[in-house]
Amino acid sequence: MKLFNEGFWRESLSYPDWYIRLESDLRNGIFPIMHDDTAVADYRDRVYQLVADMLGHDQLPLAESGPDFDSHRQPVTTIIIHHTEEAPDISLEKLSAIGLVRQYALKYLDDDVFGHQVRGQAIWSGHFRDDRMVFFAYHWLVRPDGKTERLLNDSDYGNHALQANPYSIGIAFSGDYTESQPSIKQIQAAAQIVREHYSDISVDRILGHCEVLDRTCPGKSFMTEWKHTLIKEVMDETNR
Repeated sequence: MKLFNEGFWRESLSYPDWYIRLESDLRNGIFPIMHDDTAVADYRDRVYQLVADMLGHDQLPLAESGPDFDSHRQPVTTIIIHHTEEAPDISLEKLSAIGLVRQYALKYLDDDVFGHQVRGQAIWSGHFRDDRMVFFAYHWLVRPDGKTERLLNDSDYGNHALQANPYSIGIAFSGDYTESQPSIKQIQAAAQIVREHYSDISVDRILGHCEVLDRTCPGKSFMTEWKHTLIKEVMDETNR
């Protein structure tokens, strides 16, 4: 893994087409799915922190308009469960930066956003929070202490599960549960989101990311252990 060169990244990120200037670094060091590689994890963390900092200081050029992702939204029929695979207390600024770098930059590099040729243009999400453009992949974030945070409106197109994006809601458990499980408080909080906001969705349409794509997300024990707990909490009438 190459060493992180902050000066090079910062200079590249100051241009609207930063993702083209950094294409090799993105395709080799950021986009591939890798687990248990501390060097890669450290490299990515430094990238995400830099991008979050530059976004927060308006140093990374963003578009003033762009493709309307949300016009491709369909009626919601599915809930997809994720984990962030990051620290449980990840800031929303860093989570947005990850979405920009991992999801939106890839789409713009591939030059096909719903038929729009966008390669070379500044990136646009069309989603805003506190008057700043955000790039969240998920609609909800659930913290280990049970606190929940809405990241996107249900009508917003979230880039969290490829072909399932148009008709799904993404709920992310904050933390890395590759080899462990969320707390019961975290699972109960996610179940409450489903009961209060998506009671019309059948429990058999509550799926792990691993059920719609070849991923380990939201963790190796989701299918064998805690998915059952989540479904039970959603269906438990005493929680209503």
